Amino acid sequence: MANSSAVGEVEAGGSAMEIFTFTPDGKGKRPAVIVIQEIFGVNDHMKDVASRFADEGFVAAAPDLFHREGKGTVVPFDDMKLGSGIRGKLTNDDIIADVSATVAFLKNDPNVDGSNIGIVGFCFGGMVSYLSAASVPGIAAAAIYYGGGILPRPDAPADAPRLLDATADSINVPVIGFWGADDGGIPVVNVDLIESTLKAKGKDYESHTYVGAGHGFFCDARGSYNEAAAKDAFPRTVDFFKKNLA
Repeated sequence: MANSSAVGEVEAGGSAMEIFTFTPDGKGKRPAVIVIQEIFGVNDHMKDVASRFADEGFVAAAPDLFHREGKGTVVPFDDMKLGSGIRGKLTNDDIIADVSATVAFLKNDPNVDGSNIGIVGFCFGGMVSYLSAASVPGIAAAAIYYGGGILPRPDAPADAPRLLDATADSINVPVIGFWGADDGGIPVVNVDLIESTLKAKGKDYESHTYVGAGHGFFCDARGSYNEAAAKDAFPRTVDFFKKNLA
């Protein structure tokens, strides 16, 4: 399915935030998927991912969560330190404000069925997707790709915050997670704990872990790309959204 792209702008957190939208061709209202960036910003890869969701029949919107650093802030893939530094300035309240502004933007889009808005995120964006499922009204389903920060990294201080513990009770929408078994920052023990915690609380949660895949396995613009894992995960994500954003 072909799609058209546009750039909108909203006020969020005291500054202007660009939202890159991709709309399937044809008439009628569509469900929407918010696509959340890695720590590298809304780069060409993230725009391509959003376009892929539009090709599957969703209005896709990629908000620039780095807008407080300046319009169009993009970090090279080889500068993890810079990306982590920018991400580190964002509070959970900042993130909730940005996603809430994106939900409002989509609800005002005449092409969008405003009662059916999902969210998907990668790395930092995976945590944003999880947090949004717990904290942002208007989100109907959430997909998490190797969301860092839901539980502390193995090398984190013993008193590091545990987002899972603080928010698990608040999740009331379906969630699906995709993880790499060889992800050094998100060990399988953490993946299993996320699953067991959410299921023990009666949450609608589905999890997939890929042997041989590491962090960032979905990004086909990086050396971390794992084709087999990515090609299994994407159609599962599409099916998940088609089921839960009916």
